[in-house]
Amino acid sequence: MASTPALVSALRELGDRPAVVADGRAISGIGLLLGVSPPGGLPRALAERVAEHAALPPSAARAAEERLRYWAGVLGPPPIRHTVLHPATDLAVELALATLLAGGTVHCTDPDQRPEQQLAALAANRTTHLSLPSALLWRLSRQPGLAEHDLAALRLVLHVGPEPRQDDVYAAVDALGAVLAHVRAPRSQAEAADRRLRADAETATAAAWKHSIGVTAEQITGFGAHLDRAVLAALLHTLQQAGVLTDPTRGWSEPELLATALVTPAQRPRVGRWLDALARHGLITRQVGGAQGPFFHGAPELTAADVREAWRPAVETWADGLGTAPVLDRVRRGALRLPRLLTGEEAPRPAAAPVRWAAARGYLGAALGALVRATAEAHDGPQPLRVLELDRDGTETAVARALAARPRQNADHHPAPDGGRYDVVVATAAGRPEEEVPALVEQLAPGGRLLLLAPVTEQLDLLITGDPRGLTTHPADRWRAALTAAGCPTVLTLPADGHPMGLLGQELFAARVD
Repeated sequence: MASTPALVSALRELGDRPAVVADGRAISGIGLLLGVSPPGGLPRALAERVAEHAALPPSAARAAEERLRYWAGVLGPPPIRHTVLHPATDLAVELALATLLAGGTVHCTDPDQRPEQQLAALAANRTTHLSLPSALLWRLSRQPGLAEHDLAALRLVLHVGPEPRQDDVYAAVDALGAVLAHVRAPRSQAEAADRRLRADAETATAAAWKHSIGVTAEQITGFGAHLDRAVLAALLHTLQQAGVLTDPTRGWSEPELLATALVTPAQRPRVGRWLDALARHGLITRQVGGAQGPFFHGAPELTAADVREAWRPAVETWADGLGTAPVLDRVRRGALRLPRLLTGEEAPRPAAAPVRWAAARGYLGAALGALVRATAEAHDGPQPLRVLELDRDGTETAVARALAARPRQNADHHPAPDGGRYDVVVATAAGRPEEEVPALVEQLAPGGRLLLLAPVTEQLDLLITGDPRGLTTHPADRWRAALTAAGCPTVLTLPADGHPMGLLGQELFAARVD
């Protein structure tokens, strides 16, 4: 009996108890030894490996079992109900065999199922151990309905992929309440693609460095505070000129306020966003109301001189190397036109980008161009690199310049979708991450890159010169979560955390799909 392979002995010990469960069908340990093959890719590969292992001579079997014993040690003591959410890779088969060696049961679940179905299966199987690709783990840990599933039995999660971000790890631990162990997939194409993307991001950071010379975190933070105070003062002054919000003791419902200020129907959503911003930042107060909604209480009346004085420090800080005077002047002139805009005496003007974008444009443009250039230089396929650039700002963009600088023209630059897939998609965010990101990822060919420019902090000047819908920004974590959920296993952000240019609230997300 001493010469019997340990895996064979473990399956015999399982006897008629379930060894592998797939698609609701359980195969016992004896069944696996007798050659019963479960349906599906991973279950079938597992059964075939068991048959191969059982036929090995003892010496070869012991050598093959050394790595299985390592993984069995990682899994720990029983009970082990191990859900393997992998396609039929060698590593997935090894993890399943190690489970059987440790006397556990393997549950094979389809990695392409909807996350809600996967979570339901984990709860139904009372899973104690879970193995899956890292990208799928981040997706599951961010599912809105996660708390509805009983995962109390889960002890250990083995996730396979590139070096993870600590924020992703912390979020998954908090969500699942289990120990996480990272496994680096050896010599995988995905790992090589991640290394290239990280190297290209480092090159892009170096290329953009000169655009941040002389700019300090204190300067950017100070300008942002001055700009926001000036914008809010201009908004409140506009409403007070219309005869509302001049008395802190007088409450106004939104309908009453809009009617008194003679706001046209087209501009009412804009003013609703003003009231929200003014209340959130403490210039007015909001109290719970009845059927008419909340009541807004104003503040002591501002004068035109007060507003001019609020703009002065913003102008001085901006002029100290952040940007050109016309960019900020456009917002100041827009604020002066607001009274006529609300009453319909003046037509709306085209929306403008946030002021902070003008300060970040040089840095992010250089980084974007470097990423596109590096992608083109590495491209060696038989067909030209297909680049889709959406929401272009002018004809001579950083992308166009990067591609034109190539000594060998091996890229097709598209200004609009043509129904095909693209190796690179460049876009400027304009909507909700959960809606916008999946549509962009759908445009990518396998292995493609998405380069997404997005505002990640509040840009109050948009309330004056931006889209009538108001603020269109979302936190960086929300963009990263949307990218991960849409199938991007690796998401990098430029500027890096802690860089002064990141305080401008505009970031470049570089993500790839498998």
